[in-house]
Amino acid sequence: MSENEASQKFPINVVRFGLGKEIQLYKDELVITEQEEGQTICLPLHEIKCLTLIPGDPNPSKLILMADLDDDSTVILAEGMTNARGFRGMIPQILELHPDLELDPPDMAEQLWQALNNQRAWRLTCYGTIFLICGLLYILYLIVAYFGWQHH
Repeated sequence: MSENEASQKFPINVVRFGLGKEIQLYKDELVITEQEEGQTICLPLHEIKCLTLIPGDPNPSKLILMADLDDDSTVILAEGMTNARGFRGMIPQILELHPDLELDPPDMAEQLWQALNNQRAWRLTCYGTIFLICGLLYILYLIVAYFGWQHH
């Protein structure tokens, strides 16, 4: 078995998103599999001109990944991708294997990082608000219980 055949067999990186869906990065191709629908898309890296990542229409956190190919066609690779953290880690590897690849937005990894930080900050804000409300309700309960005890 040659080195090329061995590298074809094992992916460099795999990003799982959704049920039975994954993006596999090999040395010279990008493979998207959707086991539920029985669909597999294999794209040689040298045929991809641009990768475009846009937010989903009803739910912006479910991303849509599209590829513009050399023959001026566009293919939707992943619709409803939820694993932004995993895909963010794959971007530098894709660019290392295919340095001429364009990204739309050009700072895709940075924007994904900001989106993940915004999501984390929003979650912390929500949890903090819930804890604050619970704390205030407990203090209110103690005040009512104290005054109720004073009247008896």
